[in-house]
Amino acid sequence: MKAFISSRIPEKWLNKVAEKFEIDHHDWETAGAMLEREEVLARMKDCNLLVTESDMIDAEMLDSSPDLFVIVDFRGTVVNVDIEAATRNGIVIINTPGRNADAVADLAVAYMIMVARNVLQAIQTLKSGKWAKYGKRHAYEIHQGYDMPGKVVGLLGLGYIGRLVAKRLAGFGVKLIGYDPYISAEIAESVGVELVEFDAVFKESDFVSLHLPMNDSTRNMIGERELKLMKSSAYLINTSRAGVMEEEVLIRCLHEKWIAGAAIDVYHEEPVGADYPLLNIPNVICTPHICGASHDVVKHMAEIGITGLFDFLNGEETLTIINPEAIGKAREKMAQKLGRDAG
Repeated sequence: MKAFISSRIPEKWLNKVAEKFEIDHHDWETAGAMLEREEVLARMKDCNLLVTESDMIDAEMLDSSPDLFVIVDFRGTVVNVDIEAATRNGIVIINTPGRNADAVADLAVAYMIMVARNVLQAIQTLKSGKWAKYGKRHAYEIHQGYDMPGKVVGLLGLGYIGRLVAKRLAGFGVKLIGYDPYISAEIAESVGVELVEFDAVFKESDFVSLHLPMNDSTRNMIGERELKLMKSSAYLINTSRAGVMEEEVLIRCLHEKWIAGAAIDVYHEEPVGADYPLLNIPNVICTPHICGASHDVVKHMAEIGITGLFDFLNGEETLTIINPEAIGKAREKMAQKLGRDAG
């Protein structure tokens, strides 16, 4: 069988795939660039397996790959593959949920501390020479922040990442509240979170941390009404998706100081330029979509994805297949390929 791998993948897992497949590998990080669409199409069209991470795989590409029966997409949410076309063609898609959950959870907590303690402004004071210019107590006086113990942290979304954030905060002496209509009170309680109503997360929290997927029900979920429910001393942390917020409203909120500050890692259009409105607002931390940028994420996504692949190949239950309705036809295509090879 043939495989085209267009992603980063540790040697351990590359060798694992090589046990079953003849491999054509393009590592975009090592190569310094992703392949153009036509090159991806040319290299995948005779393959049985496609492993991708960032390539956009459209219906035409899938229709042109008659022998393809499985895609491993090194993404938590499959937004780069036409799922309907894959299903129609008998191609199962295996994703990698939780691949960057630890990385995102780590930074979400770090951002809370950074905004509460004015870390970014303090660094700028040091680099600008103002500490030396204005004296020893200058920075201490103007950058006093807040301790975490006793504060209320509201988690909007208690999926894998939201629950990991809760676990990390367990030792901080904070009160954890959260909203997620798909999570039971028992699951929330298991990570120390009290489930509350949607509005209560905004009204009661000193930190509101967003951990929402991007879909029709969450798009622009947070706007002027929600932000005005927050305390003027509260902070907003968004490490999830930009589309869950009305961005213009957020910018106005921070300019007009409805809340104390924010940390933002995701934007409606990326990358943003130096003139982006949020970049120069005091007590707003902006980072260039780096929450998942951990070397460990590459290991995690390969382990989850390739383990799921081999479960599928071995006829075992594969919980990471996102289109199970394609399994039957995909197995037929695999059997035909193996039958031809045996013949």
